[in-house]
Amino acid sequence: MKSQTLITWISLAGIIGLLFGIFYTFFGLNGLPVYQKLIPSSVYMPWSNGLYGAVFIGFSVLLFFVGRHAFKTNDKYLMKALLYGIASWLLVEALFSFYYGVYFNIGVDVLLMIVLGLPLVIGIRSKKVK
Repeated sequence: MKSQTLITWISLAGIIGLLFGIFYTFFGLNGLPVYQKLIPSSVYMPWSNGLYGAVFIGFSVLLFFVGRHAFKTNDKYLMKALLYGIASWLLVEALFSFYYGVYFNIGVDVLLMIVLGLPLVIGIRSKKVK
């Protein structure tokens, strides 16, 4: 496959994931009629927690491998991409935490932004050239 085809493919997957994430933040899976018919309400909440946990695990594994690669190769573009992804995730989460009155989670989001973002900012600003 050509490089441009792969770039288009991964870009499209990212856009679809982004749009589903926006949908999920507003409606959860209750916004999809198929889930209302297939999943009993007693199972929905624990299953939804498992789904969110699985996404967080996947993101963390991605962060582990891609983050290590970015620092090993001093790839500032990749560091910026990770920083923008983390910042967008935590900003949306903090906004919804504020909206629903879960104020302590805003503090958690700020702490996560510092812990996850600070090494990336330091790496991006480092003078070491690739």
